[in-house]
Amino acid sequence: MTRLIRSEVLKLRTIWSTWLLLGLTAVLVAGLSALVGFVPHRRALSTFPAKGTASWFDVLFSVMTLAVDLSLVLGAIIITSENRHKTITPTFLAEPRRGRMAAAKFTVALGGGLALAVVAGVIGLVYGLASVGAGIAPMGRMLTEYRHVWPGVAAAAVLFGAYGVGLGALLKNQVVTIVVALVALAVVEPILGSSVPSVGRWLPGYSAQALESVAANARMHAGPFSGGGSVHLVVWWVGALVIIGYGVALAALGSFTTLRADVT
Repeated sequence: MTRLIRSEVLKLRTIWSTWLLLGLTAVLVAGLSALVGFVPHRRALSTFPAKGTASWFDVLFSVMTLAVDLSLVLGAIIITSENRHKTITPTFLAEPRRGRMAAAKFTVALGGGLALAVVAGVIGLVYGLASVGAGIAPMGRMLTEYRHVWPGVAAAAVLFGAYGVGLGALLKNQVVTIVVALVALAVVEPILGSSVPSVGRWLPGYSAQALESVAANARMHAGPFSGGGSVHLVVWWVGALVIIGYGVALAALGSFTTLRADVT
């Protein structure tokens, strides 16, 4: 198993998609943090909390959650790139036990999600320190809010990497997997969460929000497209188990169906 994991790490380091996602994480988090936290807003029109408050830091640091979405994409790429680049045949020749191959990719995806979270966390911390340097807030308050937000983001990003692998194992096609994953996260889940909250709270996106919302102690959270409705989120550790469950179930299903199919 160690040999398989090393091989997958090497593959991840040598494909351009990995570095693109890392760079995209840095650019998006930096750009949106600057827009949300430091661009002047007319007070009468602004919906942001007063600068320097705990709520303001929650808004500023919430930009780091972009790492969660990109981690889902990375997990999908880790497993579907084999089919896209026609390397799946030699991979299966080197390791005929396809379940072990999927497990190795599952493990590496956890590390990939953590890497994206670290990049987002570093950028977020830089902006937090910038707010301290600008005299917007004291160091203690900034660090307290950062400690509240980043661990939940990191946990969600790590688990979403594994979730992406599971979905990719089932769907196999890279473009289809990424489109389905992002559309489900951005459109389908908020609609279900708004119309059937009791179901929505058990979906991957809302489970990730349960992890992220530990920061603001928010047990009620409105989805981004929920039309004002709210979903009573599960406890954070239950959310973590739900995401793991989705990833493992999808990967297992993919291992026994799609990955067992003839690759030629």
